[in-house]
Amino acid sequence: MKDLKIIKTIIDIGLGHEVKFLHITDTHIALDDPDLPPSNRYKCFDKDFENCSVEYYHMAAAYAKENGLVMLNTGDFLDFLSERNFEFADKYLLTTDTIYAAGNHDFCHRVGLAKEDYQYKWDQIKRSAPHLPNNLYFYSRIIDGVNFVTLDNSYYLMTDGQIELLKAEAARGYPIVLGVHNPFYNEAQAKQILANGNKCAYVVGAPQEMLDTYPPDRKAQQTPDAATLRAIEYIHSEPMIKAVIAGHTHINFEEKFPSGVPQITTAGSYKGYVREITLI
Repeated sequence: MKDLKIIKTIIDIGLGHEVKFLHITDTHIALDDPDLPPSNRYKCFDKDFENCSVEYYHMAAAYAKENGLVMLNTGDFLDFLSERNFEFADKYLLTTDTIYAAGNHDFCHRVGLAKEDYQYKWDQIKRSAPHLPNNLYFYSRIIDGVNFVTLDNSYYLMTDGQIELLKAEAARGYPIVLGVHNPFYNEAQAKQILANGNKCAYVVGAPQEMLDTYPPDRKAQQTPDAATLRAIEYIHSEPMIKAVIAGHTHINFEEKFPSGVPQITTAGSYKGYVREITLI
C-alpha cells in the first residue's frame, strides 16, 4: 500500500486565527454481500480498488485523529448499497468525527441497474441514511467560529427549502464553508474535465451551450431546474459563504468563482488523496 497523499491548502477567509480540517471524498467502499452475485465494482477504478479504498480510509481517519482534525466528507463513501458496506460505515464512519455531504453513490443500490432519478434517490435514502452521519438534506455545525454547512446536490439539483435554510445560517453571522458532493459550474474545472476525455462536465449549473454538447442522458441528468438556478445565484451572491468544498469529479482542482470565492475539489480517497485545509 502506498502512503496517503496529503494535499495541504490554505484559504484566507479573514478569520484571524487558524481552523484546520481534513477533506475526504469519494472513498467508494465496495464490499459485496455474499448472497448476491459479485458486482466487481472495484474494477471500474483499480484492480486493487476494494482493498485500497478500505485501507486508505483507515489511514485518513487515523491521520485526522492523530492531528485532531474534523473530517469534512463530501460523499460517495459508499459505492453502492450493501449490508457489508453498511456494516463498515457503522463501524468506522459513524464512529469518526465527521461532517457529511451525501454523494450520488450513497443512494445507489446497484450501479447501472436502475434509472437514478430524484424519485429513485428518495426511495433509496431510507436504506442508506441511518448509516451516514448527520442530516443529508442540510446540516450545519460551528467549529471555532466557522459554520460548516453541507447540503445534498448529488443529483445536480437543489431546492428552495435548502436555500432558505442556508439563508438562515448566513444570518447567524459566522463565515460559512459549504460542503457539497458535486462542484458548481466554473469554466476552469468544467473545461478541464471535458479535456480529460469525459463527455460531460459533471458539475451543477452548466450553461446551456455546454449542456447541448452532452449525450442526451447526461444532458437530462445535469440540466438545472429553476430552483437550482435560484440556489446557485444565491450561493454566488452570499458574502458569508467563504469557500465551497466538493468532490465527485475525482480530480484535484483549485479555482475561484468570479466573486473571488474559492472552490476546492479533492480527488477520491480511493486513490489515496485527502486534503488538509487551513482556514485563516
